Amino acid sequence: MMGPLYKFGWFGFAYSLQLAVLIGFLFGFVLERAGFGNPRKLTAIFYLRDFAVLKVMFTAIVVCIIGLLYFSVFGWIDLARVYLLPTFIWPQIVGGLVLGVGFVMGGYCPTTSVVATVSGKLDGLVFIVGMMIGSVFFAEIFPLIEKFYVSGSKGAIRLPDVFGINSGIIAFMVCLIAVGAFWLAENVEQKFGDKDTLPRPSPKIKRSAVALLILLGLTLSVINPDRTISKSAVPEMKPKQRTKAVQKPAAASKTPASSGFKIIGDEGC
Repeated sequence: MMGPLYKFGWFGFAYSLQLAVLIGFLFGFVLERAGFGNPRKLTAIFYLRDFAVLKVMFTAIVVCIIGLLYFSVFGWIDLARVYLLPTFIWPQIVGGLVLGVGFVMGGYCPTTSVVATVSGKLDGLVFIVGMMIGSVFFAEIFPLIEKFYVSGSKGAIRLPDVFGINSGIIAFMVCLIAVGAFWLAENVEQKFGDKDTLPRPSPKIKRSAVALLILLGLTLSVINPDRTISKSAVPEMKPKQRTKAVQKPAAASKTPASSGFKIIGDEGC
């Protein structure tokens, strides 16, 4: 069996939505259990007291990059079919700054605001309402900022393409950066944080995790997983599979040109 399963027609559009709800629920549950429904926990990183946000997100990045590359080596996933978000340099820089300022001021990002709301926090609900109002405002002024919205377009780019090295070496470098970031974060926490509330993992477990992480990354850098990434064209689906796979809205192609929006392909973030 090879993934991504949706691209191979293993299930249809309706089932994909149900699966997305389940994954979203589990993701939110994990975030809540990690304390990410608490704005004080989230903003503590800006005061150098608690780097839980950095640790959790960096762990997710490392698990994702190593998992996907090993899955491709084992033939469990075709990375050539995995969708990559296109890069737009200037609007994404501005968007990141706006999100960062909002995060520092209010204590939530879009996902954690949903977690906080479900946990019964009123300030999380305020954030969600603000996002809805902001979305409507953005849609109304989009014709005025459309040129900026697509400025700095670089397409779907990958670090291996930018630096001219294989994905395994990039993964190994990310593993090393993660180890260094975790070490630095823990030292800063010990200096500025509350030692009574900070987690105290076993030194033996930490050393074992570091050794395993470096070993996995080093192995990828040697075997070069890019060799297993399919470069061939996407094979034609059978009629039955095509029906079950991507179902584009019938009205998508009839969207008036004056709206300023276009639905391109079947992908999204």
